[in-house]
Amino acid sequence: MTADPTPTRTLSDPSVVTAGEREGLPRSRAVAVALAALAVGLGLLWLALLFVQYREGAWVDGSWVYRDEAWAFDLAAYVNAAQRLIDEGSLYAEELVAGTFQPGPADLFYYAPPLGVAMLPFTDMSLADSSAMWWAIRIGALLLACALMPVRPLLRVLAFTVVAFSLPGLKDPIIGNVSLLLLLPMVVAWRWMDRPIGSIVMAAAISMRPSLGVFLIWQLLRRRWRAAIWTAGAGLALVALTLPFVGVQGYLDYLAVLGNLDVPAGASENRDLGALLFSLGAADPVVSLARMVSVAVAAVAILLSLRRDREIGYMVMLSASLLLVPLLWDHYLATLVVPAAFLAQRLWAPLILLPLLSWLPIAAPVLVVGTMLLPFFVPDDRRAAANPEPVATTT
Repeated sequence: MTADPTPTRTLSDPSVVTAGEREGLPRSRAVAVALAALAVGLGLLWLALLFVQYREGAWVDGSWVYRDEAWAFDLAAYVNAAQRLIDEGSLYAEELVAGTFQPGPADLFYYAPPLGVAMLPFTDMSLADSSAMWWAIRIGALLLACALMPVRPLLRVLAFTVVAFSLPGLKDPIIGNVSLLLLLPMVVAWRWMDRPIGSIVMAAAISMRPSLGVFLIWQLLRRRWRAAIWTAGAGLALVALTLPFVGVQGYLDYLAVLGNLDVPAGASENRDLGALLFSLGAADPVVSLARMVSVAVAAVAILLSLRRDREIGYMVMLSASLLLVPLLWDHYLATLVVPAAFLAQRLWAPLILLPLLSWLPIAAPVLVVGTMLLPFFVPDDRRAAANPEPVATTT
């Protein structure tokens, strides 16, 4: 018998791909491009419809409200704080500095001074014009964040589309919050984790959402000393830049406001684990215990992630930061598209759809815990395993 001269075909040998298969490759690429274009088109169409709604009004919580009530709910609080700084010399209302208050009502400003100072240019604009500009800034930040994600191009496109059709992707533009804006520094810090730019933008993000301060602790625990110095230095630079506007008293007032913030179990639209249990009939002691457990679980997850590669640890930290405070609005879930894109890249592509689960009634705490735990199922990066970074020893 003579040997069969036909070469053995393997998936990894491109030299034996037939002419027909070569023709099929461009077709597959064309299909992928067409699907990506369709996804972007759908996302942009949805956002365009939202903008048309913005010009007339919006449907919020079962009732129709007009532009100034809906599209500038949080923005009005930011701009009013900046106007208060001009008129009275303080960003914060006296009642917030003097005693306890609950989050939720309109015109409450309890952010760090940098955001209030950044809103000073908006005080010279009408609320309609400033809300339109604020909308454009945040949608632009969303597009840029998705474009910069260090994942496959198709996943970048899907990330944008998923956010556009998710509950937080709808609510954040309506209420004018900063959640969509925060996606950009989170992605930049992911893409350039050990570069100064990653630390600088995260310092800005921390000034808008204090729970992200765990990022600096995470850097210290992983002994990323240079990156931690950049983060701390950028934070101090923000303080220095805003001191001429608010003075030392402005930061003392901010600390007083944070200390006065009271989040009861039945806070309106709060979605943390304690609020969920309260809605199911749990007593106050159970609610308090649930909130302490949330913090403990988040802390343990961060510590356990120290022995995994940096990307895994970063994603665990991002999700865990949402469990460290007893306040979880629906629009906070917009930031979960970052760990979802990571999981889709390194574990299973359909996980990019995770943010769409935000539409489920009790999804918020479950979704946050899920995106915090799923990265532990991701195999460590081989490059990170070959060159392990030093991490803090834990007991």
